[in-house]
This record gives sequence, C-alpha cells and structure tokens, in this order.
Amino acid sequence: MTETALQTGRVSAAVETRVAIVEDHDLLAQSLGFALSNLGIHVTTIADLRAEAVLETLQGCEVDVVLLDFDLGDAGVGLHLVRPIADLGLRVVMLTGESDRVVLAECVEAGAMGIISKREPFERLIEQVSDVVSGRNILSVSTRELLMSELRAHRSHEGERLAPFARLTVRECEVLQDLIEGKNAERIANDSFVSVATVRSHIKSLLAKLGVNSQLAAVAAAQRAGWTSPHTRPDTPS
Repeated sequence: MTETALQTGRVSAAVETRVAIVEDHDLLAQSLGFALSNLGIHVTTIADLRAEAVLETLQGCEVDVVLLDFDLGDAGVGLHLVRPIADLGLRVVMLTGESDRVVLAECVEAGAMGIISKREPFERLIEQVSDVVSGRNILSVSTRELLMSELRAHRSHEGERLAPFARLTVRECEVLQDLIEGKNAERIANDSFVSVATVRSHIKSLLAKLGVNSQLAAVAAAQRAGWTSPHTRPDTPS
C-alpha cells in the first residue's frame, strides 16, 4: 500500500472507528483484519455467520462500521442482514463480487451506505474501507439515484411479466406447478384426492387466465416468465 494510503488509514484510526467483518471467506477476512489492524483500526471478525449470531455479536460489541459479505455461503445471503444491522445504528458496507446492478441496488435500498467490489485490487479495497472509516462517502448521490432508478424499472418489468400469474388462485397455482412437473390430469387428481373433472376445470380456468390454448403452452409461458408457484402443497400420504 502507498504511504498516502497508510497515512489515510492512520487518520481514520484517530477517530476511533471500529469495524466488524462479516465474511465467509476465511482468508479474505483474515487479510482484511490484519491490514486494517496495521492501520490502527480496531477490528472484530465475526466467525458465526448465522443471522441471529451476527446480530447478537454486533449488539454485544462496540462497532461503528460493518463490512458485510453479500454471499455468506451456508449462512445465506447477506442482503437480509443489511436492514437489521442498520437498525442497530451501524453503517453497513457491502463486500461483494456481485455485478448484477439490481442486486446492488437492493443492497442500497436495504440500507447499505456503500458497496466495495471484491474484484478490486486488495490495496484499493483497503483504501475504500479507510475512506468509509474516515467518514467519506464511497457511493455518490448520482450513482445511488441511478441504481434506484434501475431497480424501479426492473420491478415494473417483473410486475408486467408475472401479472397473468397473479390472477391464478392457490389451487390453480398448484395445478400449474404439477403440469410443469410433467403430471397429467389423472395423476394430479389422484395425488390431490379430487376428481379428474375438478382438475380439468382448474386447468381450463388457468389456461383462460394465462391467455393460452393448451397445457404445453401454459407450461412454456411459465418457464419463459421464470414463474414458480408461491404455494406449496402439503405432502400427501404415500
């Protein structure tokens, strides 16, 4: 790291900002912790990445900034922790290799004050963390507004794409999911303990709502839209 960057880090340390690292890649977490500690920044590395454990640890230690990995491996997606952590009064900065701008926008919407890409050289990553610790904004107003605009456009498109499926009843969603899984009316009726006539009535209704003329067309429409049933049928006895 350059001497200027080191000096920046030492100035940051002077304000006694404390950083917590929530990162599932052990080597990166250790490297970050070591580099930041060398700059005089107090670092807490959280090993247990389960949501409840992370929040409990943050409540029990003195921390100002949380470097939060987007992908926490087996512990899930860090996005879901942004709002609870921000609600604790802590500044959240996402650490991510994610390049999908919709995903990045969702992080900002949830309360992340900045995003640091893991694709950056390590020295640049440390400099950005140092900027955050020093109170500098690493996410410009214009970038934030652009991300939010792209997120709104994405959601509008998603709403239009999935609108026909929103008209389906719970039972029609279940029948459509069965069709996607390759079941015919007789199999669906047998699994659901209803008559074939009832299943065919549901199929006729869902075809009309989706504006298609066949079961194959309904399945194709669902696959094109990326639709999956929001309703899960309880397991039936074998």
